[in-house]
Amino acid sequence: MNTYRLKIDGMSCTHCVAKVTKILKESGFDVLSVDLGDAMIKTDMTPATVLKTAGAVLEDEGYMLTTVLAN
Repeated sequence: MNTYRLKIDGMSCTHCVAKVTKILKESGFDVLSVDLGDAMIKTDMTPATVLKTAGAVLEDEGYMLTTVLAN
C-alpha cells in the first residue's frame, strides 16, 4: 500500500473534516488523518488514479482535490 497526502481546497471547519473523512472512507480509502486542507490516506492506487477517483467524489461534495503527494 502507498501513503499519500492530499491537498484539498474548500475545507473551512470541523464539519468539513468529518465530511471529507466520511467521503474518503466510503470511497474505499484507508484514511489515516484529515485536517483542514489536507488528508493522509493509504491505497494501492497510483497518484493519478487517486487524483481522478478521490477528486471526483470530493468535487461532488463541493471540495477540490488539488494535489496528491506520495509519502
